[in-house]
Amino acid sequence: MRKSKSLILLGFASLVGITGIAVAQQAPPDTTDQRLERIEHKLDDILRRLDASANRAPMAAGSGDLNSRPAAAPEKKAVSQNVQSGPATAETDTSSYKRGAVAIARIAPNKADALSDIPADSLGSYVYIGGSLPLSELSRNGVVYDGLGAVELQGWLKITDPGRTQLAVEYRATTGSNVFRSPTCIASIWLQDRPIGSERAEIPMPAREEKTVSMLYGADLKPGLYKLRAWLACTPPRDLRKLDAVLRIKGPNEMNLRLISDADLLHQGG
Repeated sequence: MRKSKSLILLGFASLVGITGIAVAQQAPPDTTDQRLERIEHKLDDILRRLDASANRAPMAAGSGDLNSRPAAAPEKKAVSQNVQSGPATAETDTSSYKRGAVAIARIAPNKADALSDIPADSLGSYVYIGGSLPLSELSRNGVVYDGLGAVELQGWLKITDPGRTQLAVEYRATTGSNVFRSPTCIASIWLQDRPIGSERAEIPMPAREEKTVSMLYGADLKPGLYKLRAWLACTPPRDLRKLDAVLRIKGPNEMNLRLISDADLLHQGG
């Protein structure tokens, strides 16, 4: 690159030398040097821009490893997320997949500032086929634990129609009267290891009658299988009677959100 720059400068110098004879009486002695210096500065700027353009490379989207842990999602909605470039697989044969997603039960964090941290240890796991996730009654799905749990979902989201797909998470809580501090809940969702949104909300207390908070996310998708990961957790309130998480989905050709089912979710393995 520097060799090319020297040749260009020599060419300009020759041109300036030829034309400089005609204006020698009008220009001061250092006019030629000043012009060469200005030309060199311009060439340096052009070369810097060419180097910067050569070093830019497009980011490729890959299917990723289902066992890898994605980076923490920003804790805000991502309402314009576009994941069109990253379907997990183009294959139409899903015979190696099973219906439903894997739900990994973990201990719910005690403090709100730890909600985004997914614990390394699990209490157990089961296959989620849709409906409610009973965070306060993990035993309903075979997980032995009496306290409040949290769930990490892992699997594949099956998309059949191109366009905007929306995912919603609802938390439903019921407590006794002796509750004054509202629990905080988080819902973080990734597709293809890319965060499409993460949000926190407080469930108003006391919840002698069922109280609900909802969080909504969306992404523009093409037909295919998308690696799905979701983290659903709440801090434990006092005098808790029931706390469930509910997942809903709305495809581009559907009018309303509906309960997600095992027809929308796939997993591999046991």
